[in-house]
Amino acid sequence: MATEAKRRRVAGTRGEEGRDPVAAFLSWCQRVGLELNPKVAVSRQGTVAGYGMVARESVQCGELLFAVPRAALLSQHTCSIGGLLEREHRALQSQSGWVPLLLALLHELQAPASPWGPYFALWPELGRLEHPMFWPEEERRRLLQGTGVPEAVEKDLINIRGEYYSIVLPFMEAHPDLFSPHIRSLELYHQLVALVMAYSFQEPLTEEEDEKEPNSPLMVPAADILNHISNHNAHLEYSQDCLRMVATRPIPKGQEIFNTYGQMANWQLIHMYGFVEPYPGNTDDTADIQMVTVREAALQGTKVEAERLLLYERWDFLCKLEMVGEEGAFVIGLEEVITEEELTTTLKEALGTKPRTSHAGGGHSTT
Repeated sequence: MATEAKRRRVAGTRGEEGRDPVAAFLSWCQRVGLELNPKVAVSRQGTVAGYGMVARESVQCGELLFAVPRAALLSQHTCSIGGLLEREHRALQSQSGWVPLLLALLHELQAPASPWGPYFALWPELGRLEHPMFWPEEERRRLLQGTGVPEAVEKDLINIRGEYYSIVLPFMEAHPDLFSPHIRSLELYHQLVALVMAYSFQEPLTEEEDEKEPNSPLMVPAADILNHISNHNAHLEYSQDCLRMVATRPIPKGQEIFNTYGQMANWQLIHMYGFVEPYPGNTDDTADIQMVTVREAALQGTKVEAERLLLYERWDFLCKLEMVGEEGAFVIGLEEVITEEELTTTLKEALGTKPRTSHAGGGHSTT
């Protein structure tokens, strides 16, 4: 279940002329051609967290919930400075690949007449996002120890800071007419990175595009209102003219409509979105054991230097085979060991043990 802060509004945003933000958003949808099925409603009532979408009437499997025209998407290409971002794309390249979209958001947020103003009014309040990157470091390490999240967050923070000072801030300072001083803030940039991490979408490549770089992230109004559970009842489809949210099974009247953010374990959900699904609700949850943890445990069992050297030699061999890695993990799902081949080979070859395989719960586990 998402935390309550997940859908609070952006501080300082209002609906059109003081109108209710949902009414202003629905009016905006009509103007931009975003077609919302009359059987569904944007609401705070009956949702797991803040704004969501609820069925007013029963919805059939395969039924269209809404369609978002590509012109209504907010991306580096559709924003009002899209031409500039395209011309400067080489200077804006970064490890994340998110800089152009983030600059688009920084510009549109400050623009009084931004076409996406009513859409921004339904965003969560940026100052109250609950991603672990905003937690005190001691709390993050204490509560998330062993999940790999504290280490991932530390890398995120280093990359965000480097990206901001080396690329984003110089670009904004070079275009003071487009970026007012009050948005040239590392804190705001942190918040927008977290928002893009949690609310953006990335269009999958087609089979013909497999060799291309991944598509840049984009913001999809209406689609990002939907909350997530692993047992979802809707999914997003991409077409040439629009993006379509379609029901994947019947949805009874009064039930919330849930999208999927992908097959996400709870450690991934807390890292990227700031919430988890309570056990046993998340059928995609896993326990991840760092590969180096298994190696260190094996080293503790060695008695002489020759055994240690042999173990390191075997480990290096498995690294060359790409069976293991310094930052890899053995992944155990609810019903099976997802990385069974890697774990079995490591236990057998690197550690000199012969694993015993048992069958339970319809899957395989290695003990």
